[in-house]
Amino acid sequence: MRHGKETEKPRKKTGRIIVILLLVVLVGGFIFGAIMATKTAVTAEHEAQTFREIAELVDEEDDAVNEETGTLRKYDELYKRNPDFFGWLKIEDTVIDYPVMYRPGDNDTYLHMDFYGDYSESGMLFMDGNCPSDGSTALIYGHHMRNGSMFGSLPKFCEKKYYDKHKIIWFDTRYEQRDYEIFAVLYSEVYDVSEEDQHYCYYKHTDLSDEAEFNAYVAFAKENSLYDTGVTPKFGERILTLSTCNYHTEDGRLVVVAREVPKTDEKKTK
Repeated sequence: MRHGKETEKPRKKTGRIIVILLLVVLVGGFIFGAIMATKTAVTAEHEAQTFREIAELVDEEDDAVNEETGTLRKYDELYKRNPDFFGWLKIEDTVIDYPVMYRPGDNDTYLHMDFYGDYSESGMLFMDGNCPSDGSTALIYGHHMRNGSMFGSLPKFCEKKYYDKHKIIWFDTRYEQRDYEIFAVLYSEVYDVSEEDQHYCYYKHTDLSDEAEFNAYVAFAKENSLYDTGVTPKFGERILTLSTCNYHTEDGRLVVVAREVPKTDEKKTK
């Protein structure tokens, strides 16, 4: 009996050590999670503050044109501070109210860089570097942020009821104010280069000045749309496409496509 009791002590000691280690891991994991959550919140607030400061540089009441440059005067200060500034994108009742950047031939710079050139987790909205410099075909990318910023609210358009109340996108360039009407909302994906010949890759069609290419793009968008909007663009109308990551498949994308329509009298407010 003495021998049996003596062998139980190490077992109990080992059990206590395991329990303590598990507690340390759990507590450590909790602390680490709290630190990361705090860091994410602080970063998000800092980025939001940066966008608020940028918005304050725009006088939304000033619709005048700079006679020397032919640009909308309210955006001249932004362009002066960063010549990659291309325009401003806004969708009513969403957080989408951001400047849009553009660098010809470049689709990487603003993935994780802010307006002032500093690192940013959310980056900036930016137009595909292969789009025409006048934005006649505009493909705009933005991160699908978990906190809902950037293009994090685009998934709301997967519901037709939401679309019915938010059909219009405002997209100004430095030279003119534009209104766009959404005509398709669809899921797609970015394919491996070896597979691209087997699929229609919307992101490869960044200039729709050719009628056949325009019609094929519109047909693809409407055929794959999550619902029928009853809207079909005609060749010659400018096309705006918003693209963000989506998780329905690996390298999935949510795509919102719109056509330019005559401007409304409704005033944008920031």
